[in-house]
Amino acid sequence: MAPSVTTILTVARTGSRVVRYLIRPAHRGPGDVNGLGHDPWLTPQPGRGGPDELRRQATRLARRGMGLGKLTLQGVLGAFVIFPLLLIFGVLLALGFEPAGWLLGITLLLGLLGLVRTAVRATRLMNAPDEDALANTSTAALPADLKADETSLLGTLRTHERALPPASRLAFHATVIATRDALRVSAGDPMLNRDAFDVRQAAREDIPELLETYRTVPPTPANEAELQRQLALIEERMSAVIRDRNAQQGRVLKAHGRYLENKYLEKPETE
Repeated sequence: MAPSVTTILTVARTGSRVVRYLIRPAHRGPGDVNGLGHDPWLTPQPGRGGPDELRRQATRLARRGMGLGKLTLQGVLGAFVIFPLLLIFGVLLALGFEPAGWLLGITLLLGLLGLVRTAVRATRLMNAPDEDALANTSTAALPADLKADETSLLGTLRTHERALPPASRLAFHATVIATRDALRVSAGDPMLNRDAFDVRQAAREDIPELLETYRTVPPTPANEAELQRQLALIEERMSAVIRDRNAQQGRVLKAHGRYLENKYLEKPETE
């Protein structure tokens, strides 16, 4: 039994509104990465525009359009499966066939789960960071080795983030951002320095190897918890390096202030 014309038109109108809402550009504050807070990688660069900017926007819209197209197709196919089953089981229940009530409830539950899944995937698609903007962020003022480490870290982020569950993805983002910040604050340290060595090892080996290892094990809750634990270990170490460098800079600033006080607040000697 096919669904009624009114039902099909209602579903089409609803889908059209959803699509129009989803294709709007995502509004986020400067440097916002999935709600994690300020991230200089996503800070808009002044003076950008022209053909390269148009090409980047077109690529982003095309990628988002392909994702929306897949979601729409899945939704339409699901509707053409669920609605006839609902009508059939509803008629059977009205005719007194009691098992049809259970079948009707199961069908409604499956439809609801499909709707929730579609909404979650659409939300992820809207909030996905602009990968081209990440890759094209200007780092001309950074040392060559630091630029290479940041490029490698961004590659690790893009390679693995979509394969992670939501909770692990947030932990992964936080660890990557902390590692990037630690790379920058320790850029002037010699390689023999323990902090600089740990930071570079985290960006070059520890994080990529951890994600590669995780993808070889079954996606069980225990393995996900272990991944988050190890990511937290790396993030805490990177945060400790950042706090130490910030404290050093604060001490340098205070020392400069004492120098200025001694220089300009000295009372002139009187004969």
